[in-house]
Amino acid sequence: NDRGPVYRIPPDNPFVDDPQARPEVYAYGVRNMWRCSFDRGEPDTKEGKGRLFCGDVGQNKYEEIDIVEKGKNYGWRAREGFSCYDKKLCVNSSLDDVLPIYAYPHKMGKSVTGGYVYRGCESPNLNGLYIFGDFMSGRLMSLKEDHATGEWQYSEICMGTGQTCMFPGLINNYYQYIISFAEDEAGELYFMSTGVPSATAPHGVVYKVVDTSRRAPPGKCQVEPLPVKVKSKLVKFVPKEKLIVKTPTPRPRLRTTTEAPRRGWPDPATSHTPALDRVDQAPVNRSVMLVPATAPSPKPGKGERKGQRRKKKPRNGAVRLMDGGSRGRSWGRVEVYVNGEWGTVCDDGWSSAAAAVVCRQLGFPYVVRASKKAEFGEGTSLRILLDDVQCSGQEKTLLECAHTEVGTHNCSHEEDAGVVCSREEMADW
Repeated sequence: NDRGPVYRIPPDNPFVDDPQARPEVYAYGVRNMWRCSFDRGEPDTKEGKGRLFCGDVGQNKYEEIDIVEKGKNYGWRAREGFSCYDKKLCVNSSLDDVLPIYAYPHKMGKSVTGGYVYRGCESPNLNGLYIFGDFMSGRLMSLKEDHATGEWQYSEICMGTGQTCMFPGLINNYYQYIISFAEDEAGELYFMSTGVPSATAPHGVVYKVVDTSRRAPPGKCQVEPLPVKVKSKLVKFVPKEKLIVKTPTPRPRLRTTTEAPRRGWPDPATSHTPALDRVDQAPVNRSVMLVPATAPSPKPGKGERKGQRRKKKPRNGAVRLMDGGSRGRSWGRVEVYVNGEWGTVCDDGWSSAAAAVVCRQLGFPYVVRASKKAEFGEGTSLRILLDDVQCSGQEKTLLECAHTEVGTHNCSHEEDAGVVCSREEMADW
């Protein structure tokens, strides 16, 4: 408004006529919203248009995503996520509190960065996904609405090309600290991150969200951008990355561990995970890192005949998959050997980096997927040995990753972790 107040209050605001409330208030019960966005709606039917999505940064335990509606109470500071933050306030709070569409614990991330519902043209498989991230952990995440139940289903996003997503050494190869998301005129999605944990960091990199498994046909997505007036001269961007070429080495023999009999589990390769491309990423010739060959068998011990082999105990940190596989692939529940016993890994924050450690131990160069919530069955006959596993992807065993004390956990076998590994790169999955 050029004259008078710098803003005006819409006449249909929910508390305009309430003398005990500020007339500007649209909704309440939020803590620290960091990035909100409006849904453009489905391109043809406009379904979902106008919904306001916000990421609300938590206090102690949980981060949440809300769809904000006029006059609604979102629970703070009685609630945090789906849980009580203040028990007294929680008991006395209104039954009309609106719960988030999704919340995640601080072992997955500690500061949500709200994103956008993808409504672009170039990546059809992403249409309708709410894509967001976490400022501290660097996780890229997505939510997909189940129209039958009204619930939102979570899936983790992998950054990079198809090979990058499956190669343990190149997981999360973008700057970790995700500051903000944005969309262009065509609805294509971008995010910005830095290498410094500060929202006022002097340098950042902009990345474009691109689904490499399915692209729109050439010529279909054409948008004439509106001209933008600027006071300064436009400076053409020139990427500074150099072409990195790694010379492939002879393929060594692969080390394997004991696997359960194959039982014909459904092929996980048909599942789809979106991938991302960096805007200014130079092409890189990827090399594959495999595990060195195993040591030669020991000589027969006393009392053993020549040709007989002693059954060796697994080493601490050895892993096995308990389900099945097909030619060139293996998948199943992860079981780890620690201090003389086999047990399961129970972790709702199980990530692709941790799955990469397991697959590499088993002699698989590619990670297809990290599975959660006992997708490959519950190891109820075993003890839960590891929880809160946090890996970079380069460790030799899960024991080298950060984790709680062996045998200490706050989960159940319903959260047993699993992996899907492959010996070959999968171009479309």
